[in-house]
Amino acid sequence: MNWAVPSTVRNSGRVLHYVWTHPANRGARLSGVARAVRFQVRGRLGLRTLTRVGQGGRMWAELHCSAASKVVYAPPPDWNEMMAWRRILTPGDLFVDVGSNVGAYALWAADAGAQVIAVEPGRDAARRLRENVALNDFPITVLECGLADRPGQLQLTTGRDSTNHLLLDPAAGGESIAVDTLDNVLGDRFATGVKIDVEGVERLVLDGAREALRQRRIGVLQLEWNGMSRRLLGEDRLPIAALLRECGYEFVRPDEQGLFQDTEVTATAAEDIFAVLPEYR
Repeated sequence: MNWAVPSTVRNSGRVLHYVWTHPANRGARLSGVARAVRFQVRGRLGLRTLTRVGQGGRMWAELHCSAASKVVYAPPPDWNEMMAWRRILTPGDLFVDVGSNVGAYALWAADAGAQVIAVEPGRDAARRLRENVALNDFPITVLECGLADRPGQLQLTTGRDSTNHLLLDPAAGGESIAVDTLDNVLGDRFATGVKIDVEGVERLVLDGAREALRQRRIGVLQLEWNGMSRRLLGEDRLPIAALLRECGYEFVRPDEQGLFQDTEVTATAAEDIFAVLPEYR
């Protein structure tokens, strides 16, 4: 007899553990579990779920779209990071969400009063992003392109949900997308915050923002910090640290209150790292 645990059971167990232990559900764990169960049932019936983001934001969530699913399971999903942005952003600030996916961070920042530029190159993700933006009366501009060190065309993987990434080899397949630079997107504007989640090519985005970084026109950066850069660029994250230090940035991690704490910069890490100008500590 085969006693292997079915994958659906294992996945359900992981979801329940995520919901039960997440700080967003502290004090309301049972309602969080009930919300997750309703979402799972609706998803298996082919139905989307309308869920909240922040105080007044809304977005569509689909069962097999991980970025949106996490918003249902634990609003907000990236608790420490999103608490930091809620503390930092004030009405009228500019926030740039690079690798916006379906727009959880873009909507969160806009709900805090920021003007938002949401950058998403994936065709399906950009479609969902626009649908979510249309649900809200927020000042969000959607740019369907990638960001890199120079404008042009690159390839993007498809069918990988939130882990789609740029392909630097033109023969690697994928879909062809337009790419621009963060310097071009910003022009001469100051961005209070920039979140960069591009699955390993964050250094290319920063290389395309050297003018803004040199002129200290980005106050706070949130950077994905994992091992993907070794695979895509053949390097760890330390070149990013060197570039940002040269421009006067310090490295921190937010705690559960969204307050910045000093952090050790390593070649890779499991959590996002924030790079901040001293006045934003």
